[in-house]
Amino acid sequence: MVLKVVMVGAVAVTSIRKTCLAGLCLLCSGLPTVAGVLPDDRADALYHSYDGGGVEITGPSVLVLKNVGQNFALSGNYYVDSISSASIDVVTTASPYTEERTEYSLGADYLHGNSIMSVSYTNSEESDYSANTASFGISMDMFGNMTTVTLGYARGWDVVGNNNDPAFSEDVDRQNYTVGLTQVISIFE
Repeated sequence: MVLKVVMVGAVAVTSIRKTCLAGLCLLCSGLPTVAGVLPDDRADALYHSYDGGGVEITGPSVLVLKNVGQNFALSGNYYVDSISSASIDVVTTASPYTEERTEYSLGADYLHGNSIMSVSYTNSEESDYSANTASFGISMDMFGNMTTVTLGYARGWDVVGNNNDPAFSEDVDRQNYTVGLTQVISIFE
């Protein structure tokens, strides 16, 4: 039996008091892939749909991963969320709500021995929020590939707007530091 133990720590620093979904996504996006192996070539297409509670969320996603030689891998992703809402609260007190968020991301991995260095950039746009995130990470396999240590840094710079006030604009600066340790433990019976 093999038991895999994963410990990940992250620290995020935000310059304004508002917590947003983009900040939560940043915590997860800075984690590099497992060291020593590049991802397989693949192309995925997805259409997601949710309809419940008066809210409908739909949209496509396309992901492409491509190895370039033995040591480089490139990735790209396109993702759209189209949101419409007509819940009882909206129907009785306001007009129906519609929103669309479009996200593009690019990434590259470089494999050197048992280490992988990863860089990525993500841009997400909606009518009142623009999010940009750049990240760098390194993963290294050690002790017969039974231990993986990861370090990562990500920086986000966003602009918050207001659909009802075109003159409103606030900047959001985010930083994320990630430290991770994965240990595979073999238990013999």
